[in-house]
Amino acid sequence: MDRIPDEWLDHPLTGLNLSGATLRTELGAAPTLLVFLRHFG
Repeated sequence: MDRIPDEWLDHPLTGLNLSGATLRTELGAAPTLLVFLRHFG
């Protein structure tokens, strides 16, 4: 996968220290490396 699908970018975000309401606004226009981490504990 080279690009994040639009439906993921427009999904609402919740969490601490986020400046955007969606993933698209949080990432901005500049190229960004996005890493998803999952905690199993």
